[in-house]
Amino acid sequence: MSQTPDQARPTPRAGIMDIDAYVPGKSTAPAGVAKVHKLSSNENPLGPSPKAIEAAREIAGKLDIYPDGTARRLREAIAEVHGLN
Repeated sequence: MSQTPDQARPTPRAGIMDIDAYVPGKSTAPAGVAKVHKLSSNENPLGPSPKAIEAAREIAGKLDIYPDGTARRLREAIAEVHGLN
């Protein structure tokens, strides 16, 4: 039995479609301030750093791999920084 494209699409849980879409707000500049950079909504007027872009490129081919649930490498790095074993 074949499916039409509409039948193949996932159906969101009840209530998901009732969530209002995010609308970015506009900050009001205090008196005497010409421009305000809003950072409270994960908005960055400068864009991502070149290092962040490079890191994203390096990991892009591994996005299907789950991280180590024990966080062994992280724990070892923290232990090394703090002189623990």
